[in-house]
Amino acid sequence: MNLDDELKRIPASLCIRCKGSKLLCGKSSCPIVTKIYLSREIPYDLKEVAGSSPPSVFIGHYGYPKVRIGPAVPPVNEGTEIYERPDMWLNLSIDQIAEMRFSLYRGYKILPVARASDPNNYLLELHDLILSAKPVYTEMEFSKISGRIDISPESQPFGPGGYVREFYHENSSSIPSIERLYYDTDVKGAEAVLLLYPGTSIYSIEKAFSAGMLGKTRSRRIVPTRWSITAVDKIISDALLSQIMDFDRIDGYITFHFRNIGNEYYVLVMPGEYSFEVMEIWNNGSIWAGPRRMTVESDYEKIGKMVSEPKIGGSFFASKVAVLEYLRKRERKGQIIVVRFIDGEYTIPLGVWQVRENLRAAMLNGRYIDGIDGFFGNIREKRGIDISGRSKTLQIFKQQKMITDYR
Repeated sequence: MNLDDELKRIPASLCIRCKGSKLLCGKSSCPIVTKIYLSREIPYDLKEVAGSSPPSVFIGHYGYPKVRIGPAVPPVNEGTEIYERPDMWLNLSIDQIAEMRFSLYRGYKILPVARASDPNNYLLELHDLILSAKPVYTEMEFSKISGRIDISPESQPFGPGGYVREFYHENSSSIPSIERLYYDTDVKGAEAVLLLYPGTSIYSIEKAFSAGMLGKTRSRRIVPTRWSITAVDKIISDALLSQIMDFDRIDGYITFHFRNIGNEYYVLVMPGEYSFEVMEIWNNGSIWAGPRRMTVESDYEKIGKMVSEPKIGGSFFASKVAVLEYLRKRERKGQIIVVRFIDGEYTIPLGVWQVRENLRAAMLNGRYIDGIDGFFGNIREKRGIDISGRSKTLQIFKQQKMITDYR
């Protein structure tokens, strides 16, 4: 049985909720990830790799609370800063991003997550690498390497990985803001994130948080890369929400639109008390839908009924960060709908950075429309599909209007 036939036996909605990370289908490995792996020819018969680490670090989640952790290094000596700067990727194609990220070879050793509270020499060297403000020449010697790439719904992809025998990096100047909080062991981890944001790149914050470099000494823990991204987005979006709650309601209905690398976004910000809804439409041919029919997943929250474990995964919190940044800047609050179409061009999962950065780009240009019906009417006209019946926000809006009209 080929992989497409195997996929047709699995509901697309299950793959979209799992995204290859939970193996909800009961299989020992994800057929979609396996298909991507088999389609990529990446050299992995290496004993060592040397180059300028962006800097980059990989922390896996399998085996938790003992995890694989180590540096990621491309066999390239110049221009590698962009490898860890998703905010610079909006003009790159999917293949360009994948080629760049799959060239990051992962080295690792297995450490207990609690090791961050009492780091050994290996972890201290990794911390020193992560603190670097610019790419650092790094050498790794492997004792064993696998050709398997690492793909996650939350984090950017990584190339082949293996156990590290030797690891060396040159010295470099540090990021002052992170270095200061690294040595301040009286500040809680979440507080440290908010002291760093927005002055420090969210991508640098994620790496420091993941490697257990923030927080009180006894509470510091190594956090798998994919989990740390969601955790940082949630910490920041919760803080942004608390800030906008005292603002006045936004005046009018404002819509935003952006399309990039097989993802198309429609956003509506409208008057009312805070609510946030994300609808994801995975079309035939897209990475998690594959050869199956279009599938829709969504999450909705409001004050008093907040989402902590969204069905759509980390993209929910990444979306919140981008849109709430806009509302904080406008000093307004409101109801929010984000509609994301994932089309057939999106053939490799690149991580939730693209949700965050694409929506940040979308929120730069808005226009006023007549109302919520106009928002869904525009989507129907542009995409040829009516998704209004699936919107919780629209359902509540119509119920409230009926009550008002009745009175």
